[in-house]
Amino acid sequence: MSGTKLSILSEDDVDNTPLPSYLARHVNLGFNSADIAALVSSIDSSQRSHFSSALFNLPAELLLQIVEHVPIDHVLDFRLVCRGFRDAIDGRVLFQYLQRTQLIGYMGSKPSRHMEGLDDEQYEQIHLLIARFHYIEHTGEKEDGTSFLGPIWSGTHAVFHIDDDWFQSFRQIGGAAARGGDTIEDADTRWLNTLDRLELRRAEEGFGTLRWCIKLDHSVLDMDFPLETGRNTFDIDVHLHTRTLRVGWKDMLIQALKTERALRRMMEEKQDSLFTFSHAEDCLRAVRRQRLQSALDPENRVDIHIKWSLRLLHPLFGKPHDDHHVTLGEVENEATNILLLLRREASMDSRQIAYLRKLALDYEATETEMHELDQAFREFKTQLSLPGFHLSVSLPGLDTCKPSRNPIAWPDDLRAKIETQIGKWRSQKHAIDKIKALLSVSNIALALPDDSFDDLGSDF
Repeated sequence: MSGTKLSILSEDDVDNTPLPSYLARHVNLGFNSADIAALVSSIDSSQRSHFSSALFNLPAELLLQIVEHVPIDHVLDFRLVCRGFRDAIDGRVLFQYLQRTQLIGYMGSKPSRHMEGLDDEQYEQIHLLIARFHYIEHTGEKEDGTSFLGPIWSGTHAVFHIDDDWFQSFRQIGGAAARGGDTIEDADTRWLNTLDRLELRRAEEGFGTLRWCIKLDHSVLDMDFPLETGRNTFDIDVHLHTRTLRVGWKDMLIQALKTERALRRMMEEKQDSLFTFSHAEDCLRAVRRQRLQSALDPENRVDIHIKWSLRLLHPLFGKPHDDHHVTLGEVENEATNILLLLRREASMDSRQIAYLRKLALDYEATETEMHELDQAFREFKTQLSLPGFHLSVSLPGLDTCKPSRNPIAWPDDLRAKIETQIGKWRSQKHAIDKIKALLSVSNIALALPDDSFDDLGSDF
């Protein structure tokens, strides 16, 4: 192959030349010949073309396919390469991201006033709402009455649908089922404040309170900084009665990508720094504080006070801590904890999550069997309570501190400890089953009265 490269498009006919066949037969990306020329020129200029040997230029079509698989915290860097990449990312790539996006609503922590009466299982069922992408809104017709023929991602607003499982669980736990009601409005009055805050109709008690977050691949972040009426950077309408969210999707995704990129860059820069909490947690807190501060109005008295409170938060990256107690510290702690948990889950693949779920079920079964064995042994000791005789032997139990029902929240050391306990239990299962059977039979025999065998008619 000759070392001279032939240009796909000449400068004279850049505006009129049809797309190459390998692009023309592909999906309509909305690019013209000038876009393709700019893309190829940009890629050519970045290659070491002064070598006369075998350096090939990838077709623009293939380059655009590669961009779709760039990690989300790097994709905005590729957007700066050329206009072709920018348009592809702003269109088709963002639309693919949108289809993978979930919006997660947060009801609050378990110690909060409206949640403190719930047991662990009830809390796990309702404290998070998952909304998945449904469709992009289109007006349907242009002003001149002709049908809309643009790409599917040209609509400005997307609609997400909240999973039905949450509504079924909340109907039981929230009190609507007891009244025979089927809607959110039928829930107990103690839930009204929380439901209003989920619909963004009531102000939060603390600036930066986490209420809705956005999940995309391994990233989970606040949906907006902050998510408050009057401060939002994009449109968002939450309608629990229709089980939908309507959002300005492009602005939402671009902001999420910018924030994730900033977090990735900070984690790279602070790799060798001291940490107050941990590498990931310090960086996440720092990025949240930056985003929240940038939303404040320096001319507004309330915002000035909030900015001062943000400065009094616990210093990060190993800096000395002045013992200031601020309400925003509790707000930040709660938001950071739930975000770190969701990010941990988002970074796992399906096999890891399935393994942890199975481990939690095994631990629960082990705990149940241990409790049954302990009860049988206690009954056995009670039956042997004789004057002057005291049986002080007791069974070793599992940890009195019950782990979270969500195994994804288990720290690595706790997970390893539970794996060890379950492994020991499985290895001793055969012997334990025999002990349980022996205790059961012994308890039945010991429970009989002393004269149970007097009327058997035996000579002995």
